[in-house]
Amino acid sequence: MKSLLSYFQSKSHSAESTLSLKDLESARARISNYIPPTSLTYSLPLSEFTGKEIFLKWENKLHTGSFKERGALNFLLLLDEQKRKRGVCAASAGNHALALSYYAAKLSIPCKIFMPKRAPIVKVSSTRKHGAEVQLIGDTFNEAYDYARELSKKEGLTFIPAFDHPAVIAGQGTIGLELHDQLPSFDAVVVPVGGGGLVAGLSAALKLSGRETSVLGVQSHWVTEMRNGAKTPSDAPLGPVTIADGIAVKQIGQYNAPLIAKYVDSLQTVTENEIASALLKYLELERTVVEGAGAAALAAVMAGHLPIAYKKVVVIVSGSNIDANMLSRLIDRSMAESSRVVRLTVSLPDAPGALTAVSTVIAKQGGNILQVDHDRSFAVTPAYVNVSFLLEVRDSGHTKEIINALETEGLRVTSEV
Repeated sequence: MKSLLSYFQSKSHSAESTLSLKDLESARARISNYIPPTSLTYSLPLSEFTGKEIFLKWENKLHTGSFKERGALNFLLLLDEQKRKRGVCAASAGNHALALSYYAAKLSIPCKIFMPKRAPIVKVSSTRKHGAEVQLIGDTFNEAYDYARELSKKEGLTFIPAFDHPAVIAGQGTIGLELHDQLPSFDAVVVPVGGGGLVAGLSAALKLSGRETSVLGVQSHWVTEMRNGAKTPSDAPLGPVTIADGIAVKQIGQYNAPLIAKYVDSLQTVTENEIASALLKYLELERTVVEGAGAAALAAVMAGHLPIAYKKVVVIVSGSNIDANMLSRLIDRSMAESSRVVRLTVSLPDAPGALTAVSTVIAKQGGNILQVDHDRSFAVTPAYVNVSFLLEVRDSGHTKEIINALETEGLRVTSEV
């Protein structure tokens, strides 16, 4: 923890970043005609699961699905008429692109967005639907960022950073002002950290408002390993692709670092597996889809990174823009890990009615057949066929019941969980 905070301190801007309560209040007044306060609700299921009072700040309920709207809109509203006519541009892994393109269209400002080639398809297509010109540049956010900065100089466009600018930080910080008004007291607030704009603004808003509450910033372990030169982080279930693309930023903003060092009480990292577990917990207990970055704060709570003394905790749900294919893979993986999906291979006579007979046995035991594959080439016994069943089951005990029923019928069964 200390080493992480020291890192932020070392990244402080040469002229220390300042953010006043007046800056934050002005930003709130400026964006209030477009963005109403997001809801803060008590979560009974997550409170029971974690043993703490959990309050969820639903930033994912904004129109474009993330908190990024606040900073992007605040920046746009500060532009003079000449800059609005020339247009704006930005680099983004997704949510900043969505927010900026949406409000640029609302304000009739030309907008160009540069995204990494691996940006989630849902974010790319949605950004284009908002009317922005989108180009996919490079494999990382940094490559798209460098290209966008260069183009902004050539074409006279205003570059709008995703996180590293006082106007953006002030916009994100309006969340802290809302929390101050919505909940009289709470012990801690847990915030995802990518480039640092959200945690910098939110923590400053709370502390400048006189709140003694602790602020915990949560980074992705995937990102910290990538910063140290790892080609594929050791804990990544999806290989070189991170679940939490929204916080996959290699460098903390220079304006954010001193604010984080000043106002954030602790910083932790969470693994890809912990983020995936939290994402699925939102789906299971809150019946809501949350992206990886949006689930990072809950992941820290579930992993036990909060001191036991903190009982009343606000968790920031920062976004919901997850690619459907990734969500599907995570659900499938979770089902297998929890023994709710199993693959059974049964050796059957290659004759009419054999498959129906086995299916009937499985059905009587309450197993749900999801997929069936035949393999005649590698059957051990001549005139037999290996048939693999992908089954949905209740648990490992249910799997044993199905296997026992099949073996009672004289069938040879192997299982793969």
